[in-house]
Amino acid sequence: MLISSLRFRPGIDKLKRIISWVILGLSLAACRESLVSVAEINDRKLDKTVHLAGKVVQIAPFVEHAAYQIEDATGKIWVVTTQVPPPVGESINLKGQIKYQSLPFAEQELGELYLVELEQAAIPADKP
Repeated sequence: MLISSLRFRPGIDKLKRIISWVILGLSLAACRESLVSVAEINDRKLDKTVHLAGKVVQIAPFVEHAAYQIEDATGKIWVVTTQVPPPVGESINLKGQIKYQSLPFAEQELGELYLVELEQAAIPADKP
């Protein structure tokens, strides 16, 4: 009886390893943040970190940094970066922190939400 139980032990260990890998994979997938659209960015999410995909439509160079505007199907938003901005027309994924710039003018608030770039990656041309 003891010999037969030892013979089946490798199968049980393999099953335990498979279950551990499945649990690890599910845990990592749950940790990955999903993409948001420009329309989902609002002042209730100030200082939150979001992941966004879009196409660069405009660039504004500054002395120590730059800004670029990206567009998705729901709208446009400016992104401030200390890196070299991506070229106009490039599709990118980015991770950014939501910020707000107040612009009071003639007793009106003309402020705007924008993102501070934390990470940026070009989307390969073969991906939509």
